Amino acid sequence: MENTEQFNIRLPKSLIYDLEYISQQLKVNRNEWIRLNLAKIIKTNKEDIIGEFEKKYIQGLLTDKEFKELVGFNPSDGMKELKKHHLDKKKMGEENFREYVNNIIKDLDSSEKPYTDKYIDGIINKIEENRKIKHK
Repeated sequence: MENTEQFNIRLPKSLIYDLEYISQQLKVNRNEWIRLNLAKIIKTNKEDIIGEFEKKYIQGLLTDKEFKELVGFNPSDGMKELKKHHLDKKKMGEENFREYVNNIIKDLDSSEKPYTDKYIDGIINKIEENRKIKHK
């Protein structure tokens, strides 16, 4: 038998009445019905919470260590691969944006002198400030 602990809770009389009704109609013990349905609710909520942490991990918002501290286990190899793919895709987006800005600068400046990353970053920052975009 599983280790158990008693848990007491006060419920409104109307809820107790409804619980009794369900218990009688389904011909089940009300405590068993509560245990079963509470277990389903807890499992669903726990899966939802872990799912949110998995999303944050894949998006690169959590490290392996932070993920383990929050959910109690290490990220799977599949999750690590998804995170790598997501971060590579994000980086590719940044590189495309950098190339886009660089092309604009070249179009504006016919001298076509090479621009440093620092100069391009300054232009990108100005564009982002104007658009109020948080670029990571």
